[in-house]
Amino acid sequence: MVLKNYEKMIDFLMSDKRKQFEDPDLFLPKFVKNNDVVVDIGCGPGFYCIRLIKIALKVYCIDNNQLMLDTAKRNCKNDKVQFFESVKLVPSNTIDLVLMANSFHDMENKEEIYEEIKRISKRNSRILIVDWKKDTRTEQGPPYYLRMSEEDYVSRFPDYVLKERFEVGPYHFGLLFERVKS
Repeated sequence: MVLKNYEKMIDFLMSDKRKQFEDPDLFLPKFVKNNDVVVDIGCGPGFYCIRLIKIALKVYCIDNNQLMLDTAKRNCKNDKVQFFESVKLVPSNTIDLVLMANSFHDMENKEEIYEEIKRISKRNSRILIVDWKKDTRTEQGPPYYLRMSEEDYVSRFPDYVLKERFEVGPYHFGLLFERVKS
């Protein structure tokens, strides 16, 4: 039963239906440079990774759910990508861009993840957030009590400054942060 639920979730996460309201092809090329080393924290089945490997120099896909990680490995076969169950396995001071799409709100250890982001990131790194709008009612997505506002993200990343807000679709927002402290 649990496996079937995951299979349904994976089908949706990789679907054209999702792309209709959250299309990474519309904004990733603006924020990802071809010489970027990117980490996708909470990569799920690889919805973003499929696109990142077409743009970035190297991609690390991180997910603590083994089924999601195995699915991402199948979906994103490429020499440019490595897969890990933990961000702790990413080498220090290697990351240009941290991507967290629909994932940070669900992490219980937010402070620990943030410290790891600082450890793995280069001095002038960026964080790209895509997440569900807190006050928008949707059939999909996390429960409302887990959702984070744009301001919640600003307060969570004190070593970074918000450089840009961008529209992702009717249910999501996007934020680009740049590191200001070492």
